[in-house]
Amino acid sequence: MMPDKISILFMRWVDFDNTNAQSLNVREVALRLDSRRFTCTLFYERAPDPRLLKKSNIRLVKVAPRLRTAIVLREMLRQHQVIAYINHSPATYLFLRLPRKVRSGTITVHHAEAPAGQATNVDRTTKFISQAVMSRCDAHTAISEFVSHDLAGAGIKADFILPVGVDTRLFSPPPERKHQEPTVLFVGTVIERKGANLFVDAAQAFPMAKFLLAGSGRGGFDELLCRRCQEQNITNARFLGSQSQSAMVDIMKRSDIFLLPSRLEGIPKVTLEAAATGLPCIVFDDYQTPSVVDGETGFQVKTVTEMHERLRLLIQDAPLRQKLGTAGVRHARTFDWDTIARIWEEAYSQLADRVSTPDVSS
Repeated sequence: MMPDKISILFMRWVDFDNTNAQSLNVREVALRLDSRRFTCTLFYERAPDPRLLKKSNIRLVKVAPRLRTAIVLREMLRQHQVIAYINHSPATYLFLRLPRKVRSGTITVHHAEAPAGQATNVDRTTKFISQAVMSRCDAHTAISEFVSHDLAGAGIKADFILPVGVDTRLFSPPPERKHQEPTVLFVGTVIERKGANLFVDAAQAFPMAKFLLAGSGRGGFDELLCRRCQEQNITNARFLGSQSQSAMVDIMKRSDIFLLPSRLEGIPKVTLEAAATGLPCIVFDDYQTPSVVDGETGFQVKTVTEMHERLRLLIQDAPLRQKLGTAGVRHARTFDWDTIARIWEEAYSQLADRVSTPDVSS
């Protein structure tokens, strides 16, 4: 017999200064799950997101770095009905190696938020644990149909499609945009995989516009691009570094076009945030994100040449930017977290119902 409430353990750290996309997603979902039906447990190390402290159905567990594996494994053994956002940590590996009878009453859920090809330069140990964890999880979800097909190619069936959302109360358009010099915005880690170098190429190709890169660098790639801008006199590209969420809202409201030249994503949440603030988006169609409707809220392009053609069009045509941006705001509302959380809620309810089924895979 199922208990009155469904207990979910989210395997993510929710410190207030943690800007990891999955950490942010977990917080938005946990905050919106029906408190009459769900209790949620989350981890933190220093100081949790203060919004979580206000919810009576949310329990926060502090993890000391030196005792991380022991504390996390102990929490996993408390027999939550659902352990969601399963990670690739030693604690998870140990838990999934335990006999099924020891972890009975719990269903483990792996959430795929990007194609497998996005993981590059992974060391052998991490790759081994990752494969072991994925193969032993009881259920799998995918962020989009594209990622679901990618999982199927690896022999894994996605039980649910669980998209991410956007807080449209926070991300909203400004009263008007009347910039003489259009501003093109990039948001993300400044690395080659995200296409930051292609963004700088675009800045060089279109000196009549301003180009802003918001996000921290990794491996010195941002410094490499900064040197290139100095050496090649690309004066219209500016590196903003890592930004808080509130600052990001303001930056988006002061921009005119959003450009993400990455070739491999799930549903880039920044495209939803940009759309919600009225920015037409240009992305590559390699990953078929539902966050950008080609020709209606922005453009999904196939080549760098096409990317430049669409970017030139938007830079030169302010009425078109306004038209696509307005449609983007409407589209983003269909991804509001209040709506998307209901989809997650139903999925977790169905997964919890499986706990009492005797043939859940081991």
